[in-house]
Amino acid sequence: MVIKHKNIFPTESPWSNTDKLLLCLDTGSWRTERPVLDREKCNYCGLCALYCPPQCMRDKGDYYEVDLAYCKGCGICATECPRKAISMVPEGEFADG
Repeated sequence: MVIKHKNIFPTESPWSNTDKLLLCLDTGSWRTERPVLDREKCNYCGLCALYCPPQCMRDKGDYYEVDLAYCKGCGICATECPRKAISMVPEGEFADG
């Protein structure tokens, strides 16, 4: 007997190309640090987007931008960046708004 799993969501899969959100939860308020990209160092390799758990890295054509509404501040993108183009900065350094 074969049980076929039916996907609940249209974007549900073991792999995503980061064009669509897998999770639609506003988790940006969870973080204590936010990733900041140095576009001069970024070589557009895509490792940050590949390893980002909530897949909040958005492809802008020649760099990736963090969607802060979904970023939890885990720092995996900064750890995996081979050129150290992403640094984690405490939220307290950013003014509200």
